[in-house]
This record gives sequence, structure tokens and C-alpha cells, in this order.
Amino acid sequence: MTFASNSTNSMKEVEMECYVCINCGKRQSNLYKKYDKIIKTINCDQCHKTADKYIEFEPVITIVDFMLLSHSSYRHALHNRDFKLFWKLSLILLLLESLTLWRGENERKLKIANNDSPPYEHGFYNCCAYKIGEFLLCTMLMVIANITLGSKPTGLSVMDSSYLMMKAYALANFSKFFLLPIMLWRENTTEFGASLHRFFVTAHHLCALVSVYIVVSRCRPVISTVVVISIYVLKEYLMTQYFAIDI
Repeated sequence: MTFASNSTNSMKEVEMECYVCINCGKRQSNLYKKYDKIIKTINCDQCHKTADKYIEFEPVITIVDFMLLSHSSYRHALHNRDFKLFWKLSLILLLLESLTLWRGENERKLKIANNDSPPYEHGFYNCCAYKIGEFLLCTMLMVIANITLGSKPTGLSVMDSSYLMMKAYALANFSKFFLLPIMLWRENTTEFGASLHRFFVTAHHLCALVSVYIVVSRCRPVISTVVVISIYVLKEYLMTQYFAIDI
């Protein structure tokens, strides 16, 4: 009887700590209270702000805040919301990024070969595999950095921490939405303009990586910036040296 009651209590404790405050990150037992047909949001005991304002908003508002590098929106998506929608959008972004890479590599290849031969379809699939490998490699490096620095989220196993970091990296990849204009209006810009556009997208992506790493690891911004830039440089080196793209 005692064992059963202890098990029940432990299960309740796990259920009570499945949410977090999007402002300070403190664990929450619930995000709202329901009175008949009225839902009222709950304030956090630690920061005394609304624990999660995004439960009243449409997902598109959350996505816009991803673009604005809002830590609150990242916490909401990582801890307080079903992630299925964001996985689907991440898949679309992966295809968009792969298409951009494929197109850029084909343009470079045509300039070198100086011919107008049509691009091969298998090159696009190779670019997709390349981007998936890049995604997994960067996630693995961030997990290793988390464990090395001892900043793994408390109460989570290595597998759960790795999955959380994978979701965080997927959110940071929402910066790749800004590749869409260069895909649509590539013919109407110069090579310098396209390179400048890609530079700003990369800079925004790095800022997003720093933001999600701060949210997950709770490291200071300076440490997170150093870690993310080091990981990004190492990832680019490994992908360039050992994973060539066959277009």
C-alpha cells in the first residue's frame, strides 16, 4: 500500500513539473485555470508574470516571435506546446534550404563548365542528405558542449536532453525562412546582393542558435556565444572536409 501511494505521488510530481514559465524558466504545475467556459492564465510564483501568454495566441504569433529571437517564445515551444506543427515546418525549411543549396551549387558548376546542361535531380536529394547530416552533427556538438560544461537541464536524461536540443536547433532553423526572397527573386539581384542576403541570413541564424542555447543550457550570453560560434566553425569545417556534395 505504501509503495503504491509513493508511486502515485511521484507520478503526480512528474505531471506537475511538465510546464515552465516562459519568462524565468521556473517549473509550473499548470499554465491556466478553467472556470466553466472561461480560461484564466496563471501567474508565476517566482517572477509574478503570466506563466505563458502564448497559450492565448495563434501559432503564427509564436513563429513571428521566433524570428524576433524571443526567449519566451522558445520556452513556450520547447516545454509548453505540442511540437508536431514545428516539426512539419522544419521539414519544409529543410527542403527550402536544400533547394537553395542545390540551385547555388548548380549555378557555380555551370559557370565553371561554361555550358547550359540541365541539373540532375539526384543532386537535390544529395543536398537534402547533406542538410540532414548538418542538422544532426550540429545537434550532437551542442549536446556534447552541454554535457562538457555541465549545463545539461536538471532532471533530464542524456536522451531527453539530446531531443530537447534537437528541437531547439529546429527552432533556430526558422531563420532560414529569410532564404525565400532570394529563391523567388534571384534573377532580379546581383551576385553581390545575393551574397549579402545570405550573409545576413547566416548572421540571424547564429543569433537564433545563441538564443536557443541560452534557453536550453541557461548559460550566460557570453559563454553561449563562444560555444555556438565554436560549434558552427567546427561544423562547417567537418562538413566541408569530409562531406562533399555530389551535384
